[in-house]
Parts: sequence; C-alpha cells; structure tokens
Amino acid sequence: MKNIVILILIFTVVLSANSDRALKMMKIEQRVALVIGNNNYDSDRLSKLKNPINDAKAMRDKLKTLGFQVYYGENLKVRDMDKELRSFSSKLRNGGVGLFFFAGHGVESQGKNYLMGKDSNLVDKLDIAYESLELDKVIEAMKNSGNRLSIVLLDACRNDPFSRSGGGGLAKVDNAKGMFIAYATSPGDVASDGSGKHGVFTEEILNHIDSEGVPIGRMFKKVKRGVYTKTNETQRPWTYDDIIGDFFFKLPDSNVNTRTDIFLNEQKIEEPKKVIQEETLKKQKSEIQPKVVKKEIKDSIPDSYNIGGKYLNNLTFDGVVKKFGNDYELIDHNQYSWEIKYKELGLSFYYKYNDNRKKIISIHITSPYMLKTNAGIVLNQSTMQDVYNFYGKISWLASRGSDYWWSEHAGIAYYIERDKSIKQFPVDKEKHIKKKIVKIVIR
Repeated sequence: MKNIVILILIFTVVLSANSDRALKMMKIEQRVALVIGNNNYDSDRLSKLKNPINDAKAMRDKLKTLGFQVYYGENLKVRDMDKELRSFSSKLRNGGVGLFFFAGHGVESQGKNYLMGKDSNLVDKLDIAYESLELDKVIEAMKNSGNRLSIVLLDACRNDPFSRSGGGGLAKVDNAKGMFIAYATSPGDVASDGSGKHGVFTEEILNHIDSEGVPIGRMFKKVKRGVYTKTNETQRPWTYDDIIGDFFFKLPDSNVNTRTDIFLNEQKIEEPKKVIQEETLKKQKSEIQPKVVKKEIKDSIPDSYNIGGKYLNNLTFDGVVKKFGNDYELIDHNQYSWEIKYKELGLSFYYKYNDNRKKIISIHITSPYMLKTNAGIVLNQSTMQDVYNFYGKISWLASRGSDYWWSEHAGIAYYIERDKSIKQFPVDKEKHIKKKIVKIVIR
C-alpha cells in the first residue's frame, strides 16, 4: 500500500511538471486570427443582415485582448476573402494557434459549405460554388499550415436562398482532423441573426471566451447551454472536436494548481534528458542576463513571439529608422524583400519588396546584440541543447547555400553555424546540438 501511495505521488509530480511546461509553451506560442463579418450583400438572393459586422468587430477586439494578432475584414468580396485567407494561412506556418471566425451568409450545396462574399452573384444554385469561399478551402489552408491547433467558428447558418421551404443551414464536416469547429446551430438548421446587438451564438462566445483556465471544449458546452436557453430550445450550437491537446483562450493562473494533466500535442510533454551538468547549468544561469550594446536600444527588440507578433504588427520602415537612426545599409534581396541592416548593432529588419507601407515582416538578431527570449535562450550563450530542453524537440532546417542549421518554434527561429562538410540531412545531432545559438529570427 505504501509503495502505491509513493507511485501516485511521483506520478502527480511528473504530471504537474509536464503541465507547467505546457503552460510555458502556450504563453509564448503565436496566436493568429482571421475575422470576417459580411452583412451588406449585393445579391437579391441574399438578405441583408443586421449583426455580422457587430459580431466581427466584437470578436476582433476580444481576441486582441487574449493575445491574438487579428486579420480583419468586413463586407469583403469573395476575391478579398480569398486574399485574406492566403495571408492568414501564410502567417500560420510559423506555428501556434490559428482561429477563423466568419459571420454572415453561409450556404450548403450538395454536401459542401460555402461562405458568401458581399459580391456573391447567385442567379441559380449552380453559381454557389463559383461565387463564394468554400469552407473546405479554409479547412485545408489551416491544416496545411502545420500549426499546433486550428479553430473555426461560424455564425453563418442562414436560410438557403434557393429553398422554397425556408430551410438551410450548413452540412457537417468530417475532413477536419486535429481541428475544433463550431457552428451557431446544428447542421441543417437555421440560426437567427439575433434581435439584439449580436447574434445569440456570438454573444454567448463573447460571454465565456475569457473565462480563465477553462479548456475550449468545456467553454463551448457553456456556449451551447446559453444559446439553447436563450432561444427557447430552438437553436442548438454544434461542435466538431478532434483536437488532441489543450487550449485555453485565457490561460490558467500558473500559481493556481487547477489541473495537472495539460497537454500540448498528441502526447504528454516528456521531461527531456539532462545532458548538461548541474554545474554548467548554474554557471549559465548566472551569466544569462542579456546585455545591451547601446543604451538607446534597450528593450527595443521583443523577447518572445507573443510580444514580437504585436511588435511586428505595428512596425514599419519609418518606425525602425526613427528608433535606430540613419546609419543603415538598405539591401535588395532579388526584388523579393528589402533588408534594413544595422551592422554595428547586429540587427536587420525585413519588409516585402513591393509593400508601399514598408511593414516589417521579420527581425534578424546577431552579435553584438545580446537577447534573451522568454524560453530562456540567450544569443551567443545558449546552445541548441537548451532549445531542446525547453521545447522537447528539434526540427532541423537548412536551405541550399545557407551558413546555418536552424530550428523554428512558435515563430522564433534559433540558428547555429552549419558544418559545410555535411552536405545534406541528417545532421550530426551529437555534434550540432552542442553548438551555440549565433542568430535569432523573429517572424
């Protein structure tokens, strides 16, 4: 009996450690959302709606408070919806959590679901597939991005514009492996636009989305209950939950032990093997405080993607020059991007070649600048072993002609010098994992 108690205690401690590690990962992982609200439709077949833009604006504002970088559009044409989807899915390739929210007209046709743009020109039912954004396209774009978790929320279950009986609604999805999807009502049923400021479904999401420490599945049970009650049991939201792992819109307080089995992926995060000796760890810890080359650049570079995403979202060429001065070199990278290079500082800022706004898309940080990320990785001090110790894995990457190997996690890439005598994968893991991080890139 005594041995059983000891085993239970050990198991509890291990789960608690795994939980803490998972929460640390969730705190720094990227969160990106695409939010669209359409209510002013051009087609006579699609009635004008009252609340979708109110819903979209409220969702946009709420998600921003929860750490999401939000792409937003209202009354978008089909082509513009598709364009926003491409930008959104491209950003998702940096990992983390992606969320797609649409409020407006959604139509089912031959078992497929379609989201209507402002200019969707529906003359007959055959036009639906050609005059809309197919939901399957959204799902595939998010799945192919390879991020940790994808969420789709649709307040879009409206009347079929070609139905004489007034039926409508959306069809079930069954091709969304690893995703969480929620409809405003059950497949085949029609959701109300709502008599108040918001649709009932969106209103209930807004009421519960910032509940601290509540997993997404449990949160949506509260949403279902609220909608079902408010509509006198006529509207019952539907969810498709195929995620393996946990997600909290508002993370639990790390000081409160609310649960001990938080997951990030398909498996519990395993405690990595401690390769570095205890003395070395203590020495690194004492040396790990970041240094600044010049006083005026202190705190000018974000120390995690969660901060970096917001930082990059507002940073432009003019902002960089105002902050760091005119002593830079402007480099043309094959008419794809421009590099603003501050060689003496070890900083480079990149923006796309034809972007008139000159919006910064990445920051490259090298010596002599010293940086510490929220993962505890210190430029020119930490090794790839430290990256492994925190993230639990290394995804070795390289490009032809590159001087580096790197591994990317939640929008931050860690670079080591490449051994050019090794022409291709696999890398010499025993050798390379001990190398120091010489470059950090925030995207």
